[in-house]
Amino acid sequence: MYLSYSAHHLVKDPMRLHHLKFGWWNVSLTPPKAKGKGTPENYQLICNTLVETLKSHELSLIAICEVSSTDVAEIERYLDGTPYKALSLDHSVGNTRYDTAVIYNSLTVAVSHLEDLKRFPRNQTIKVGQVLQVVDRKDGDKFKIILCHWSSRIDTSGEPKRHMAAQGLYDATSDMMRKSDHIIIMGDFNARPYDKEMLEGLKATRCHESVRKYPTELFYNPFWRDLSPKEIYNYTMKDKKHFPSGSHRYKDRYGDYWHTFDQIIFSGNFIGNGEWHLNESTTGALSSEYLISSILDSKSIIDHLPVVCEIVKHP
Repeated sequence: MYLSYSAHHLVKDPMRLHHLKFGWWNVSLTPPKAKGKGTPENYQLICNTLVETLKSHELSLIAICEVSSTDVAEIERYLDGTPYKALSLDHSVGNTRYDTAVIYNSLTVAVSHLEDLKRFPRNQTIKVGQVLQVVDRKDGDKFKIILCHWSSRIDTSGEPKRHMAAQGLYDATSDMMRKSDHIIIMGDFNARPYDKEMLEGLKATRCHESVRKYPTELFYNPFWRDLSPKEIYNYTMKDKKHFPSGSHRYKDRYGDYWHTFDQIIFSGNFIGNGEWHLNESTTGALSSEYLISSILDSKSIIDHLPVVCEIVKHP
């Protein structure tokens, strides 16, 4: 199984600078309020894809969601004997639960859970995010990685919850940005880059210049680039049925099939204001014939593509 970047992610860094690569994937094993799908066949499928993604793309870390502690224990058994470790972050909160975990290469990074971010308006529970500290074992540099799985779009109550989560996350990260912390936010936001949650609540923009001018006030979101289909249409494609874009496929009420809900977002000091820099050419959704066919197969558990990013150290 080979996983590749979409067409605009083919440029490689010729300097081979010190770099770290991280990923995110909604694996759909155990959604927060649904019956688990942890069969032996599904565990084999997800574990194979996880390991292939980690190895072929040299990821130091991949965060996953829609998993339970039981799922993570199965994944740990699969990883036994490898340098990859699993950290389960699954636990109940209010009437829902955090449903995330992290798989990481213990030879390249150290990972610890710092805190859970949440809000409780009017006796509701809003899962804002989970904060990790990731330490680069080569130079000891530290990063704050925040994992988010925001409310679903299935019912109308999800939208105000996502707005509160976005505002809560921005409030929580404002002091971090002013202290020049390197922050990477990744998750299944159930919101597109241009939705109000992302633009107004989280202040995640596509404009390099504005982020460079206000690096402690704005986040940069490279996943605007994933809104367009991965292939450029011409007459040779007249019989083609599917034009993937983004990371998730379902038909919404407006008739769109593909959506950019899974994203990785960066604090301003990754955009020209520090030693670490985002490498956009190797940042985006991963795709392969195998993954796309799995998403199109109604019997398959896979319904999201993994998304990845790369950061490079250059003074």
